[in-house]
Amino acid sequence: MKKTAFIVWARYHRRSELLAEQLGASIHYVYHERGSRPSPVIVRYLMQARQTWQILHRERPEVIFVQNPPIFAVLVAYVYGKLHEAQYVIDSHTGAFLSSRWRWSVGLHRWLSRRSFMTVVHNESQGKLVKEWKCPYCVIAFTPGDYPIGEPYPLAGKFNVAVVCGFDKDEPLEAIFDAANELRDVCFYFTGDARRLDPNLASRKPGNIHLTGYLPYEQYVGLLRTSNAVMDLVNNPHTLLMGAFEAVSLEVPLILSDWPLLRDYFHQGVVYILNTREGVCSGIGQMQREQGRLKREIVSLHEQLESDWKNRFATLQQLLE
Repeated sequence: MKKTAFIVWARYHRRSELLAEQLGASIHYVYHERGSRPSPVIVRYLMQARQTWQILHRERPEVIFVQNPPIFAVLVAYVYGKLHEAQYVIDSHTGAFLSSRWRWSVGLHRWLSRRSFMTVVHNESQGKLVKEWKCPYCVIAFTPGDYPIGEPYPLAGKFNVAVVCGFDKDEPLEAIFDAANELRDVCFYFTGDARRLDPNLASRKPGNIHLTGYLPYEQYVGLLRTSNAVMDLVNNPHTLLMGAFEAVSLEVPLILSDWPLLRDYFHQGVVYILNTREGVCSGIGQMQREQGRLKREIVSLHEQLESDWKNRFATLQQLLE
């Protein structure tokens, strides 16, 4: 395998880490805290571009995997590749195609994909789009890896649900809060940076919702492992969820939003719900009643996704070699 570096302009991303491990690539997180007096976005991007260039100049990779968004990270890889005869692979996430924040960059994304060695996408619908661009692509969603046992997390309820959450606008947080008010015997543990939670919603938080904050990874894995279920909800029907992949790898049953894309991919061990108070309440009830069956099914789904990954990764390796 050629010498490969993986560039991610984020604090941490588990899927990128797993993919880098499988590729035998060095991974580099290029991230700058906003601080109490946040610098303008353009200044942060320039700082990240400079740091990325220094990493690439030091590592001298033959192949650069680069996560998109942001598209500016891909631009750095493109310029470096032109000057140093290196190839780059764009690892494009759903936001690169659908996020309102990055909609302006789709044309640039297409231009850079046509000059890349390959674009990796997360689902078949995105693959069709890149194919229409007449660009080489590969669909890779689930990525296996060795997960730690994790540190035990103090759980407070008889039935505990880990809610994988980034406190983003495309998450139906209000529906979960409303349902928690009715399900007082169930404890919900929201991961992610709770400082992003809307203050109006925070003022309505019932006692059975626990805001864990951004957990160290060992604690995060410990929370998922020991919960009765993992909930990962999204309003965008085209998003594959990293929290769902993590739950499958840890073989914990899932509660997911009822979207065709998710149903097609996660077809066992899952309770599908509408993103409403009634939907959350109904889904929790079904999870409590059918936990034994759902636990067996999620183990089977894990085995199926591992097999699918081996075939897809073998294709990717052949292309890279």
